[in-house]
This record gives sequence, structure tokens and C-alpha cells, in this order.
Amino acid sequence: MTTLTRLAVIAALSALSFYGCAQKHDVVKPSTSPAPQITISIQNLKFIPQNIQVTPGTIIHWTNRDPVDHDITSGVSINGRKARGLKKTRLPDGKFSSGLFGKNKGFTVTLSKPGEYPYYCSVHPFMTGKIIVK
Repeated sequence: MTTLTRLAVIAALSALSFYGCAQKHDVVKPSTSPAPQITISIQNLKFIPQNIQVTPGTIIHWTNRDPVDHDITSGVSINGRKARGLKKTRLPDGKFSSGLFGKNKGFTVTLSKPGEYPYYCSVHPFMTGKIIVK
């Protein structure tokens, strides 16, 4: 075998092994798809939409479109007739809480565990919503 033939065989084998590695590398690429996201608007003293269903890991973002401050507090709000005679009218469960935020500001949470997550605005306890993670 001549030197030129040997070099041609070595080049061909190198190209084949490179091609094989490239093929294998393409197969094991990690997924780069972003987490799903949903936005809840706060408008006219309401959460829009009020109730949502999402998959675990979904990014949930509230945006305040009202001219007054709001907050997002996880738990159940008791108001109206239910609140008569109670010293405590809001029942946070401690899963998430935004603190007050103003117009065009927001709050984001990601819920990973399946379940129901009721929430409300502690300033306006009649404003309620629910996130169902399935």
C-alpha cells in the first residue's frame, strides 16, 4: 500500500468516526423547551381568569392593571356573612405571599406539586382565585 493510499484510508476512517460521534451527540442533546407560563391579570378588583388549571412546573404570573395596590396570598378568604363574629377574616396558609404591589407590577410563582391552591387579595378579601395543579 502506498503512502498516499494509507493517508486516504486514514482520512476516510477519521471522517467516519467524526460523523458517528456527531450523530451520537445529536441524539443526547438535552431539551431546551421553556417551562409553560400563564398570566393572570388583576383588573376591576378581579383576578382574570379567576380559576386556572396548570401542569406541575408552570410559571404563574399576576400583573396588576388596577390603580390600587393588591397582593397575592395563598389560602382561603372568609368575608361577608361567614366573617360575622370572627376576629380573623383572612386565613393564609403560608404557601406563597407577594406583599403589596402597585399598578403594572407583578408577582410570579411556580407550583410543582399537584393540588388545589386557593388565593386571595388580603386588602380586598372578596377577590379570590384558585390554581389547580394536575
